[in-house]
Amino acid sequence: MGVKRLTTLLLALFSLATAAAPPQRVVSLNLCSDQLLLMLASPEQVASVSHLAVEESSSFVARQAAAYPLNHARLEEIIRLQPDLVITVPYTNPRLVSSLQQLGFETYQLALGSQLPEITSEIARLANRLGQPAKGAAIIERMQKQIKDEDEQTLAERPTALLYQPRGYTSAAGTLQDEAMKLAGWRNPATEAGFSGYTAAPLEQVIEWQPQLLIISNYGEPGESRAEQLIHHPALKRVMKNRPSLEIPYKYWICPGPMLAEAVSLLRSAHEEVR
Repeated sequence: MGVKRLTTLLLALFSLATAAAPPQRVVSLNLCSDQLLLMLASPEQVASVSHLAVEESSSFVARQAAAYPLNHARLEEIIRLQPDLVITVPYTNPRLVSSLQQLGFETYQLALGSQLPEITSEIARLANRLGQPAKGAAIIERMQKQIKDEDEQTLAERPTALLYQPRGYTSAAGTLQDEAMKLAGWRNPATEAGFSGYTAAPLEQVIEWQPQLLIISNYGEPGESRAEQLIHHPALKRVMKNRPSLEIPYKYWICPGPMLAEAVSLLRSAHEEVR
């Protein structure tokens, strides 16, 4: 074998080894990637998480995140951190991602799927990239075990539940909230009516649906804002007078991850009240 060919082969092998090596300084730029990173990585792998990671109202890992440097997704601060991997999401500023790549920083984009198979697949994929496949497998196993207790009722026998938000928004097909309701044995009238995503639901429509359970999910502390007044409208109160409501903090389903299984458990607990 010639020297040139041997050198080329060694360089190729070195490149493969480098690409496969677990990153040692990982920076996350978004709350959703923050949470999965802190759940999957070893502490010494984490170089920085976003400033949103320490907010108790939205982050499941707020206390854990407080131990790390925080970033605001600015190019200058990321460069100073000298990461060997930067985790982004589809909503990350594309100009920032492009600049990082041009400067030679490796980026990894989370998919942010809303269906259970997508979520577990993403956990496994990120765990492998971080060199932590066992942690990923353990988290997925716990999630699946927690969700496995799903009621075996047929769809027609399941009661209806509606998530109703300030300003009259609801969550329909393709959202984490809809997936959690489905896994917990509830029918979502907004999805059955053909709605998808996060969508406005007029009060008249909600009253017509007559949900058997009303789910409220606050982002932060509930207040007396005009946006929240619709949730306490007298007409809605009359409809729900003898029907239960359930409050689930938004951090349970603001991002895809193991938190979804916790939301499913909370939603299942409300079945007894409806019965």
